[in-house]
Amino acid sequence: MRHFIFTLLFGLSLMATVMAQPGDRSKFERIEALNAEFLTKNLDLNKEEAQGFWPVYNTYRQEMNKLFRERHAARKRAKEEGGQSAVNGLNFETRMLETKKRYLTEFYQVLPKNKADRVYPAEREFREHLINQLKERREKRD
Repeated sequence: MRHFIFTLLFGLSLMATVMAQPGDRSKFERIEALNAEFLTKNLDLNKEEAQGFWPVYNTYRQEMNKLFRERHAARKRAKEEGGQSAVNGLNFETRMLETKKRYLTEFYQVLPKNKADRVYPAEREFREHLINQLKERREKRD
């Protein structure tokens, strides 16, 4: 479980870091394109499914990214003020979980159940793939 949480947080912070660099949008766009390709292949989306899925998924990602930015800002403020609130962290986790539950229901409306159930695991697999590639690149440099 710790590995999962670490991987999730690292992957999300990686994406947030890339997004936070306004002059380097091409990296973010490349990652987004790779994510789209990975999800399309992993979920085996046909044309009709993709047309329904991507608008919902993109809105979901925007909401989640907003939550990640809010959480990051709250953690930064808490650190500057000398402490972090576990309750505040749990509130963000709760909001993220509620968002995922709500969007899973929406994914069920645009995808067959078996494909909708694979959206979040496929996202996690993509983040793990990115993390592994970063590790390999760092090892090559060292």
